[in-house]
Amino acid sequence: MPNKAAQAGFYVLKSFKVKPIIEGLINTDAVNNSYPDYVELSKTISHWNMSESIDSPFITGSATIHESSNLLQDVPIRGEEELEITYEDYYGDIKTTKFFIYSVEDIGPESSTNDRMTKYTLRFCSVQKLHSDQKEIRKSWANTKISDMVEDIFNSFFITGNKDYDKEIEIEETDGEQTLVIPNLRPDAAMQFLSRRAYSSKNKTSLYRFFETREKYYFCTHEYLTDKYADFEGLTDDARNRLFFIYNTVEDNTGPGQMVAQQSVNNVNYGAKVDTMTDMKQGTYRRNITELDINYRTRTTRLYDYTEESDDMKAPEKLKLTHSKEFVNEYMNADIAPETVLITDFPQVGQNEGDANMLKPYQHFYENYSVKPMANYHFAKNAFQIEINGRISLYPGMILNLELYKFSTTVASTREIDRERSGKFIVTDIVNSFGGDAYKQQVMITKGGLS
Repeated sequence: MPNKAAQAGFYVLKSFKVKPIIEGLINTDAVNNSYPDYVELSKTISHWNMSESIDSPFITGSATIHESSNLLQDVPIRGEEELEITYEDYYGDIKTTKFFIYSVEDIGPESSTNDRMTKYTLRFCSVQKLHSDQKEIRKSWANTKISDMVEDIFNSFFITGNKDYDKEIEIEETDGEQTLVIPNLRPDAAMQFLSRRAYSSKNKTSLYRFFETREKYYFCTHEYLTDKYADFEGLTDDARNRLFFIYNTVEDNTGPGQMVAQQSVNNVNYGAKVDTMTDMKQGTYRRNITELDINYRTRTTRLYDYTEESDDMKAPEKLKLTHSKEFVNEYMNADIAPETVLITDFPQVGQNEGDANMLKPYQHFYENYSVKPMANYHFAKNAFQIEINGRISLYPGMILNLELYKFSTTVASTREIDRERSGKFIVTDIVNSFGGDAYKQQVMITKGGLS
């Protein structure tokens, strides 16, 4: 429940514990073995953050430390430590997460007038990143779905066996069996390799991503996330309120006023709306894909038209293109669309796979090289950032509902809703920022187009 006596964005850092990740090194400090099982740094921190994104396979973070106990030498802190953070947000939700400290940077005196204190930055990441980066994958699969390969890699390389570190993964099933060899890739790079090859007959973009949030791992498309999170009807009023945001400029320091402020957007930055010259050069609406089949000595060229296909793509809401179709037809027509040429070692749809099925089945190169880059471009181009007061229960991949006004009319007595930029959005990135007793989130959101 919300803390009705607190300011919007209020949070409590309950603990920030550091200890060697190797149990045998606990209580072996450099001076007198007098330290406990962990060192509590919560009182030494000025600010800290965690970053998570649907484009990142792991979480990163940093914390600025101010201390006078010589912990760097005496503990010592040397990039071999487990970090356990426990914090509570405005709603009373409490979360404990463990990380691995991999870097100590920016070491120096507190200031030119205070050399009795040391200031430095700790950088940390998921413990699974430490675990998985120890190994490289050299493995092949024959006639296997990519979603099954993902599950195999995750269980083999991301599960540490320690329930305090391990998270579950949610995998969207892929279509089509593939024969693939991963000769020498680290596990997270292998996952990204598979995401580029993955194909879904259900979700048209097949824009798979492998990413980690504070909650779990995902290997899925944004259409899968839309199906999972876009329906608010089954949520409780409290859960729905935490996903609904307004642009509010009225200051009210009463308890009810701060509850409204907790659901208000502190700042919004639309960034860039359009870049027509890039759209023309990169072929962000139309693209020719030519496949040269070396086995059958055939050349197959197909045109992908985003202006026609995007109407059937799943998004949190019905979308419209940034450019008009008339402009696209005039200046980005099919005759001048950029061409991508691919060499294929598999037969096209309808052709046999050779004697004893010696050739690979159809590999969906056309779909992956046409739809994925276009969908990803529009997904990213229409993204913008908002700052909100933080809440633990918001993760990348979730859907939020945003109500914005046309800023040019905010001085009028009646404000007009900005219909193009309001509505449901997918959260792509979150930077969780903590300083003092304030918890803010810089949230990147998109729906892939305009409403």
